[in-house]
Amino acid sequence: MPPRSRPHGLLRPAAAQINEAIRQLIEQPDDDRRAEKYRRLLIAWAEATRSEMVKAA
Repeated sequence: MPPRSRPHGLLRPAAAQINEAIRQLIEQPDDDRRAEKYRRLLIAWAEATRSEMVKAA
């Protein structure tokens, strides 16, 4: 299966930028909004650091 392509013009933020956003978020008071933002950042970080898909033999 070919990898999913991103819509033209939308680039994933670099993992380092996402990591910095997570660090800054941790400094904020713990609440539901922070928890949701943290969840979204973790997903974005996983996508940004995902290695290239390897075709199954």
